[in-house]
Amino acid sequence: MFFFRKRNKNSDFSAIGVDMHSHLVPGVDDGAKDVNDSLKLISGLKELGFHKLITTPHTLQDIHPNTTASLQAGFAQLNGKLPEGIAVNLSSEYYLDDQFISQVNAKTVLPLPGNRLLFEFSQIARPHDLEEQIFELGIKGYQLILAHPERYLFFHKQFSYYTRLKEMGVELQVNALSLTEHYGKNINKIAEKLIEKDMIDFIGTDTHHIKHIETLKLVPQSKHFTRLIDSGLLKNNSFN
Repeated sequence: MFFFRKRNKNSDFSAIGVDMHSHLVPGVDDGAKDVNDSLKLISGLKELGFHKLITTPHTLQDIHPNTTASLQAGFAQLNGKLPEGIAVNLSSEYYLDDQFISQVNAKTVLPLPGNRLLFEFSQIARPHDLEEQIFELGIKGYQLILAHPERYLFFHKQFSYYTRLKEMGVELQVNALSLTEHYGKNINKIAEKLIEKDMIDFIGTDTHHIKHIETLKLVPQSKHFTRLIDSGLLKNNSFN
């Protein structure tokens, strides 16, 4: 008797359609270095099956102290140069620091649709006032999405805190690359566990460079990628 492995029904990211986490704006952070670099990455994401990208360059006061104006200026360099068949919009991945809070208070942030803000913080030390910050941002009318929750090492030994974040109304965005061992086996394991427990709301590529595009080609082969799509919980397409 012969046994055949069941063929994965997903050959690319077409079932996702919208990528809502990437670093494609030329020259503003550690992502695309120039316009040509941006266009290569955008074309690569299109080939992977995406038809819309909401790019989210860093806003991080100590390293990439971007403002709405600096991000828009960088993004404007792509005007009229995008390949056909793909739309690109602008937001940001905000680091939870004083600059971010100042921009929120000044109402100069660039939310994703639904007044959502993609945010991150240190991957090695949880902010002491994290819950207070989440509460205050909620009062101001923002829906928070935590970028790549699987990469915060201090949560790995307190997995129940992910449930706490969900209880506070925070949506979770897993990195597609975390469904491989790109960031290491432990991060891959946590990403898979979050998917198994139906805790993921969004998936994003977090594309920075062309090597990410190459690694992303492996993701549709992952059974957890298929499980995430089949869960019906993903909200990426709400950004269409």
